[in-house]
Amino acid sequence: MASTKKTEVLKDTSAATHSDIAKSNGKVKEIRYSDNDLEYFKKHIMNIKVDAIDELRMLKERLDDLTNSEMASESMIYSMHMAEQGSEAMEKEKTYAHINRISDYIKKLDDALKRIEEKTYGICRECNILIAKERLLAVPITTQSASFKIHNRCPEDGVDRISVRS
Repeated sequence: MASTKKTEVLKDTSAATHSDIAKSNGKVKEIRYSDNDLEYFKKHIMNIKVDAIDELRMLKERLDDLTNSEMASESMIYSMHMAEQGSEAMEKEKTYAHINRISDYIKKLDDALKRIEEKTYGICRECNILIAKERLLAVPITTQSASFKIHNRCPEDGVDRISVRS
């Protein structure tokens, strides 16, 4: 596993927020994950994305099967019982909803990969602190620190901790 060493990067102050500004020569000191960590996160997300795409493919096949079986039953002389028709319609609806959820998740994974390329992955959009590595591995699409998500406030010491205590 890659190290959790933080890398300090200097940037121009025009892209900074008030919490980023350091008093050294008009530059902004930003803390981000190292390139090795970002590469590790990228591989992790790519593995998750492959699994999600495979699940999406299977769900689409399932939806096709349900649609094809519905068409075949409509062409039969004796139609199936109304309760069976309702069950199939409900199955199709559930499968379609699951397809939408997986598609949205894949888009969010793509957004996370874009943040990795921009070297902004793992930075809380609320606090501008590093999101805990454990959180990023568990919820790779997150853009908020656990501290902010749980307590609805940024940690005073600037360190994301995964705990439910206030």
